[in-house]
Amino acid sequence: MVDSVRSYLRDATSYQRLAYAIGALLFLSGLVHLGIFLVGGGPWQGPVSLRKAITFGLSFGITTISVAWVLTFLPRRRIVGWVLMGVFAFANATEVGLVTLQVWRRQPSHFNFALPFDASVFTAMGISVALIALVIVAVAIWSLRSLDAPRSLGVAIRSGLLLLVASQVLGYAIIDNGLGILEEEGIESPAETTRDLSHLGEQGALKVPHAVTIHGLQVLPALAWLTQFTRWSERRRTRIVTTAAVAYAGVCFVSGWQAFHGFATIAFDTGISAVAAVSVLLLVVAFAAVLL
Repeated sequence: MVDSVRSYLRDATSYQRLAYAIGALLFLSGLVHLGIFLVGGGPWQGPVSLRKAITFGLSFGITTISVAWVLTFLPRRRIVGWVLMGVFAFANATEVGLVTLQVWRRQPSHFNFALPFDASVFTAMGISVALIALVIVAVAIWSLRSLDAPRSLGVAIRSGLLLLVASQVLGYAIIDNGLGILEEEGIESPAETTRDLSHLGEQGALKVPHAVTIHGLQVLPALAWLTQFTRWSERRRTRIVTTAAVAYAGVCFVSGWQAFHGFATIAFDTGISAVAAVSVLLLVVAFAAVLL
């Protein structure tokens, strides 16, 4: 396993190494802010919490690394690779940097139009996210056409990328919902309201399915990678990974259903409870089978 990881680093292209380095720095930023939070305390919720610097650093960092890793299995196109990874790494660093800046300024990073500078920050963040989404869509389409990987790993990568595309749509839904609430209440900053701008209704947390879909690109390829160290046939590996992909999609569906119907994340009715239980069980069984 260690040799496998080393081979990915050793054989990485220059544009992948750039993305790996920036992703690692973003992830480190999240860890540093987590340490500050654990030592200094403070609220976890709210528009100016250290939570944003932590979650954005960790999530954007690992996503930058993951998307760069996917290019290992795509044709090496120097110019295309540099354009995609250069834009992606720069946009991710910009997004995390602006969020962190606002955290340290004790100002909300999102939906904040109270001052011209804050409005400019939010606009710049929107541009960064648009660039990130374009790169993700481009890599996803490219992977559907030209992915050179074992079938099991290919299923995991493609599924993870499609979920990552879905996360961008959900991100847009969060922004649209938040702007609608600001307009409804006639305010210019989330600090002026007690409502969570990522919620539909009182409890429908859109950020939950947004987060779950983002990290399918880590969960599913990790499982597929682990199957490479078993003695199973490729057919069996593919079957296990496909089962896990369907199960993970079920988890995403459940979290999305809850959010868009204005329900709390775990306030399931009978039907959704069944879907959630089967999805989680299949996912756990898939990982347990591989690890055993």
